[in-house]
Amino acid sequence: MHSDDQRKVMDAAVRCFERYGPQRTSMTDIAEEAGISRRTLYRVFDDRSTLVEAILNDRLFDLAGSRSLEIATLGSVEECIVEGSLRSIELGEADDLFSEIVTHEHDTSVERFLLRVTDGVRGRVARAWAPLIERCRAEGRLREGLSDDRVVDLVMTVQTVVLMRDNLGRDGRRALLRDLLVPAILTDRPAA
Repeated sequence: MHSDDQRKVMDAAVRCFERYGPQRTSMTDIAEEAGISRRTLYRVFDDRSTLVEAILNDRLFDLAGSRSLEIATLGSVEECIVEGSLRSIELGEADDLFSEIVTHEHDTSVERFLLRVTDGVRGRVARAWAPLIERCRAEGRLREGLSDDRVVDLVMTVQTVVLMRDNLGRDGRRALLRDLLVPAILTDRPAA
């Protein structure tokens, strides 16, 4: 949960990012939009990376909550994993600001942040994927020894890698998900 000061700065930053673009928005722009001094801004957020991460976390949390993917019903468990992941990635890309920050922010903290997701986001993703994980278990297809948390970590990590490979196109992404994520989660055949 964010303090009132943090929320005020984050809202001002989002307005500036939408107006000027994330790369052209300065901390001075954000402070002016929030009606505070730069000094106060840096008391609220230590640096730009921390502010950007807070904004991305909020957007990811909202996106993870909106993933009423019905992924457990998209066909075979393999297809559910691939198509559910594609839909999740495309949902992130449809959020213009999220996509703009991820694509154009030239700070490696964005990539590190995406690979180090918060517990709140992880929990929402886990709830969205729980029916499919349960289906994989019921069909004897889940790799032995994988906990729900580990499956969610694998899903989120591979989805992040695929998201960052924005030059693949939908078919290339589908192939990468099939090659990386499916064998990470599923056995070749049902357990006896």
